[in-house]
Amino acid sequence: MKIPCEVVKDLLPLYRDNVCSDESRTIIEEHLLECDTCKKYLDDMDGDFIQTNDEKAAEQAKSDILKGIKRQLFRKNVMVSVISVICAIAVLLGGFSFIFHYQMPIPYENGLVSVKKGDNGMVDVYFNRDDYYCSYKWNTTIEKNGVKQRVAYIYYTDTIWTKYFSKPQKDKQYKYTINNSAFFDYDDDNRFIEIKKDISAVYYLDYSHIPKLSTEELQKNSSKAVLLWKK
Repeated sequence: MKIPCEVVKDLLPLYRDNVCSDESRTIIEEHLLECDTCKKYLDDMDGDFIQTNDEKAAEQAKSDILKGIKRQLFRKNVMVSVISVICAIAVLLGGFSFIFHYQMPIPYENGLVSVKKGDNGMVDVYFNRDDYYCSYKWNTTIEKNGVKQRVAYIYYTDTIWTKYFSKPQKDKQYKYTINNSAFFDYDDDNRFIEIKKDISAVYYLDYSHIPKLSTEELQKNSSKAVLLWKK
């Protein structure tokens, strides 16, 4: 039975690549012995795929270059992704720290703080607003009108969170106590003695901006202090 040329042409790629069955190979070879058209078709197919060693080397070089470019682009994309993730994390951590931990001194206004002397002799300080981040206190001895007295300077700070987002806690009392009792020291004979250092006044003063925390620096800024309580 004579096989049509179109069928043979469909099988020729398989024949050329040695992937057809033995039966198909036999049929194709018998057809090629009798059909110059199909034989020429096969020769043309072989001619299209013949490459010199130089051409193959050039193609391989191009392929290697493309692979190298792809690897470089991949590494670059990975590095960009890693850096982007690190930057995003840094921004998030920075934003978190700024919102929750960046302190802003609370300026004094009437009713912000109240001070009372308790039954135990301690001085109790009450914060009368919804919330705050941190409180600061420093006890020192100053000289006022020629008289030395023990005083306490206090102030409070806010963060963005406590100022704008924190919800007040019902029935929570913001209170701390300033130690107003005796402390111990040594006299001239190196004997252990008790010395009374009662707090005579409490002032509200933001001393966070004072470059050197000392009695002299505080006294320079004492005009800004607000008297909250005195004996």
